[in-house]
Amino acid sequence: MLAASVGTAGAGGCRRDVRLADESIRHVTVRPVTHYGVTLDEQASPEQTAYVLLHAIKDDFLAPDKARREAALDIQFDICAANIIQGRNASSLERDEFIHHAVGQWTPTVSHYVHDFETEWEKAQARFLRIGPQPAKTSKTGVAQCQVLLEVGDPSGDPGARVVLAVSLARDNGLWRTTRLGFARASRSVQRWSAGAAHPAGGATSSND
Repeated sequence: MLAASVGTAGAGGCRRDVRLADESIRHVTVRPVTHYGVTLDEQASPEQTAYVLLHAIKDDFLAPDKARREAALDIQFDICAANIIQGRNASSLERDEFIHHAVGQWTPTVSHYVHDFETEWEKAQARFLRIGPQPAKTSKTGVAQCQVLLEVGDPSGDPGARVVLAVSLARDNGLWRTTRLGFARASRSVQRWSAGAAHPAGGATSSND
């Protein structure tokens, strides 16, 4: 595994959010990394990034101790679109704190469904449905974007409680990285999007910031 591209930011001279005083604030740089046997470089697909993200979220949620949880969080920060996330920062938080806040919400947002996240690439790949990419020239943010959808079941086994999880990604420094994580609003099945999978699914998700 390549070394994680995160470190702990010093507090000197920076205004800190007191709610984050006991947190390990990483300074995230967007660069190629390798996790779970997958190298996420310029040739990696959005699906591979989504796989690593969901695997790390599952490890985060199921971690038996703080050290393993922090290691899983390191991976999530490694594959976030840090520059794009910072671009929507309208708060008073410094860059690193804003990114920490955004990425820190990902596991709580989807943890109810981690039992249905695949930890083998071949199985995960077979279940993913990609929407896009939307070219940079037609994107509101000026960068290529896409979504990777995954239909997941409720732990109760109730078929009526299935949902579609949506990982939103964009090209950041030439790499597919995660911008948001949420759920599709319009359907509880990926079949709704299957016919248009080659096109962007604008407005398809309700995601956290």
